[in-house]
Amino acid sequence: MDYEESNGKLLALLSDYLNFGERTIDGAQIEVLTSLGLTREQAFRRLLAAHTGTRDEVLLGEYFPHIVKELSAREYRADPYYKNIRFEKKTLGNWEIGRGEYAPYELFVFDDFFIEGEKLLPQVGFFAESFEFPAVYENGRMWMSVTPNEINTMRLPVSRARGKALTFGLGLGYFAYMCAEKDEVESITVVERDESVIGLFERFVLPQFARADKVRIIKADAYEFFDGLSDGEYDTAFVDIYHDAGDGMEVYKKFKKRTFVRTLFDFWIEKTMEYYLG
Repeated sequence: MDYEESNGKLLALLSDYLNFGERTIDGAQIEVLTSLGLTREQAFRRLLAAHTGTRDEVLLGEYFPHIVKELSAREYRADPYYKNIRFEKKTLGNWEIGRGEYAPYELFVFDDFFIEGEKLLPQVGFFAESFEFPAVYENGRMWMSVTPNEINTMRLPVSRARGKALTFGLGLGYFAYMCAEKDEVESITVVERDESVIGLFERFVLPQFARADKVRIIKADAYEFFDGLSDGEYDTAFVDIYHDAGDGMEVYKKFKKRTFVRTLFDFWIEKTMEYYLG
């Protein structure tokens, strides 16, 4: 069976729901179906099909059971960054440091694409309770955050970081924190060009790192720094200077033009970008 058409249908369906109706399903709707003997996951899948108007048997039978997951808030709250880095509400000019929140049964992307044969299986999930996460806002608009998606999509690069590690892109320092906590990592160098990002991080986040001595921040353009990089200068490198696959594909292609043998490179949401690049 050719799954290309089904993959496209699924992506369009999820994109529409996530952009315009991610909080459409609520606890009352779930409770009606669980009272009939369904699990919350099964109930959510049925409601998602109803709200998106899909009756496609392939999507319902071969895709939905593998893409929609109930997530454990308790497990994510045990993440070291969540446990040890506090984001008390503070205002700094146009900036606000604080928390974002997923409502109960709000659907969101929680991991990179999973590909099974010809089937594309985006990973979307929900919590059965409200879930807060660190976030920074600019003029009331969320600008940076550390969500379950960041945790999951950085798990592999963090696990492979060792020796002298390098990362392009700072964000709220999740990758830097997790690397600094590893005994196998001697140092973590962060390349970031935005002064505001660096300033917020150095003032509110870095002082909370137990191993802040391992972290070095270089204010520089990622491409210029990359062009001057020698193979083996760092043991591992992680690239995360894009918002999603849309703007990430060009970044990915530029970085992949050079071949490194002694420096191991990882890229954020690489499977997603590889899928779109074909």
